[in-house]
Amino acid sequence: MEIRVKIIPGSRKDHIEESSDGRLIVSVRAPRKEGKANDRLRELLAIHFDVPLTRVHILKGHASSSKTVRIIHPSSPLS
Repeated sequence: MEIRVKIIPGSRKDHIEESSDGRLIVSVRAPRKEGKANDRLRELLAIHFDVPLTRVHILKGHASSSKTVRIIHPSSPLS
């Protein structure tokens, strides 16, 4: 499954919520630099969707706050 995500790095706490347009808004405590916010985003999404970290991939937006992320469920034929 592919999802649209808006990330807010440097937040006070890690948090995931769904916006009215279906995007996930993910606040992470990690800073934007050195990919730390992207790493934490992947960790939080893996926990949220109950999949291993290796099944969460950022497809688009590595340097942007708007991202497209693919979550591969273990039962998916894409695995």
